[in-house]
Amino acid sequence: MIQPAGHVAPGFEPVRDAFAASLARPDALGAAVAIHHQGRLVVDLWGGASQADGSGQWQNDSLVLLYSVSKGLSGLACAVAVARGLFDYDEPVAAVWPEFACAGKQGVTIGQLLSGQAGVAALPLALNRDRMADQDLMARTIAGQSPNWPPGQLAGNHSYSLGWVACELIRRRDPAGRSLGQFMADELTGPLGAELYLGLPADVDRSRLARIKGWGFVDLLLHNKTIPWSLVLALLWPCSLPFRALNNPFFLHGAGALDQEEWRDVELGAIGAIGSARAVASCYAAFVAPGGPLALPVSLLDRLIAGHPQPARGQRDAVLHVGMNCSFGLEKPSVDWPFAPSASAFGSFAIGGSLAFADPGNQAAYAFVTNRLGLYARDDPREKMVRDAFYKVIRPGG
Repeated sequence: MIQPAGHVAPGFEPVRDAFAASLARPDALGAAVAIHHQGRLVVDLWGGASQADGSGQWQNDSLVLLYSVSKGLSGLACAVAVARGLFDYDEPVAAVWPEFACAGKQGVTIGQLLSGQAGVAALPLALNRDRMADQDLMARTIAGQSPNWPPGQLAGNHSYSLGWVACELIRRRDPAGRSLGQFMADELTGPLGAELYLGLPADVDRSRLARIKGWGFVDLLLHNKTIPWSLVLALLWPCSLPFRALNNPFFLHGAGALDQEEWRDVELGAIGAIGSARAVASCYAAFVAPGGPLALPVSLLDRLIAGHPQPARGQRDAVLHVGMNCSFGLEKPSVDWPFAPSASAFGSFAIGGSLAFADPGNQAAYAFVTNRLGLYARDDPREKMVRDAFYKVIRPGG
């Protein structure tokens, strides 16, 4: 069995054992996990291979592409913007971004937009690297488009667009006009000393990057685990909402296509953050209790804990075809996916097995990241065995 490096606090040895067992699975490659509990970093572990071909070793300072864990980090950055008074969740998007108020989107609030209810998941524009790096272009496209569904009726994963809308909200109101990546660095990760990037600087040593072993669409057809078959079949139909939202441009090219140098300096707030489990857990730990290095008010944390009101037609995600509770750029536990035992939790999962969240009810913050992408919709067993071990330690009675 692979023995992970790092440390656990006394009493948390079962988490180390579970992580070692996770790394020993035949579907594992490399991974890292970091957990805060009651204000302490009690788990900080890493292990396995750092390269897609199985070579190299995951190191203390390894960084990895975080995929949709990025969405939660963008949601946290927007929460900091709310705390700083740049905008409010109940404010109309049009008050910040007037061009958005067209084609039936006039009444959309910032909370609805960040909670996936505005219907701008599938964009009327073929995406490529240059277009995705052009915030002005993407903002114009999103502002001018007709919604994919009546806003407020449904929620759906804004697979790529969440990052651009978060960026536009921030830069429109920020006195310095900062982008999402710069605001995140200045106001979230910087004060916490968390090494996490939205747009990887040229001076970061690329040899530190754990490389992604992905999968292609054929793998999804032949080896699918828990991804709904209704979603898989929809991805075969170019006119479907999932095809237009997810396969623009990556899905059919394979989930590892984003792990290339040409993408690393692009600020993709929905899918492109690069960092470590330790850095991600530190960000969520700052949201477990008010105050702290970010000076977060109780009222903001109460709002994140309560979550955004659900869409009129329920929690079934219109893009992913699974039950989700989307809220302010984050996800909350739901009947279909109770990723934490406390309803106070909020975080984000990513394609392939990574997961990060804050659990204020249990005074915990959790991050698990991996470079071997699985084929599970949620609750990837490589990650879940580690999470379950942690909760058994802090909640021995269940």
